[in-house]
Amino acid sequence: MSSDATMLYETLYRLASKDTECDLFGANAPLAREAFRRASAGTSMPIVWFEVPLSGPPRFDLHVAHGNADLHEHAPFAPDAMDGHGNLLNWYASEPRAGGGLALAYDVGDGRIGAPAVHANVNAAEAFDVEGFFANVDRPEAAALYRDFEEQLPRGWRIWYFGVHPGRPGAPVRVDCFVGASLKRAYAAEPARFEEDLRQAGLAVEGSAARRVGAEVAASPFGMELQFDILSDGALGKTLGVSARLPLAMASAARLLWEPAGGAARLMEFAVRSGVADARWRRVRDATFSTVVQDGGISQALYCIPVFAKFRVRADELLDAKVYLQAGAVSSSRSRILSSDDQISKE
Repeated sequence: MSSDATMLYETLYRLASKDTECDLFGANAPLAREAFRRASAGTSMPIVWFEVPLSGPPRFDLHVAHGNADLHEHAPFAPDAMDGHGNLLNWYASEPRAGGGLALAYDVGDGRIGAPAVHANVNAAEAFDVEGFFANVDRPEAAALYRDFEEQLPRGWRIWYFGVHPGRPGAPVRVDCFVGASLKRAYAAEPARFEEDLRQAGLAVEGSAARRVGAEVAASPFGMELQFDILSDGALGKTLGVSARLPLAMASAARLLWEPAGGAARLMEFAVRSGVADARWRRVRDATFSTVVQDGGISQALYCIPVFAKFRVRADELLDAKVYLQAGAVSSSRSRILSSDDQISKE
């Protein structure tokens, strides 16, 4: 990746972690910087997500996403591009495809960046070569697992992204599903229906934890997403992810959601009552920004916005809560998440 992109990443991290590193980000910055360098694809600045747990030692994981248009524009790629996934990139760019691009996810918080997850965003795709993707991540047998899961999805769910986690026990296939708005309202009114749909998807629901979390997210003003891991025998892993998808908005509007009366604050209060978050969630507002960087007469809008609040449930236990901060750089002339009051010079 170009030195400019690396500098932009470092600027994004510096602005997001200013005064919050000890509370939110911890001591992961050097390893995350190396992960970002390895996630290079030789394209323009990717989007990154800082995945921040809300309890335990401060730390974060890093996701690096390359957009569809950039991958097509900059192909062909060297074999070592995107941490050794050059063949996958070249396959992806071999013909026009719908979808949102490819991403790598690094378990930085656990000190492991040797085997990142690989995800394909297929939200906007009418059709996607699932078999081609799995063949190019050396998991051809996983296509059948994915297809079987897809066939049993409840009506009103659609797959947002999917991929592989080679560095985790059992190397599961990760699938993320978006819940339609009308079905989300139904879950809020009738939480038992949420449990029924989880069972239809293949998840053995135990106890009331999944119902409680599902009802809380369904009743929020945000979108609802569900994460599953498919194991090698086709069964679903016991861990369920339930996420509230916050709007990508101007920093000033995003911060309002974390004020005491905001929708995100209410979810955080639920997390604190449930014992999976402490007071650090209040620092998320401090990590939220949008600003303009001036570099040789060229303006770029840099931003960091909280876009997901995620809860994980296993068996009948609420495991943890996390916030995902999306950060990136776009032309200031095209930015809709720009605060013109904030301007800095690129250092």
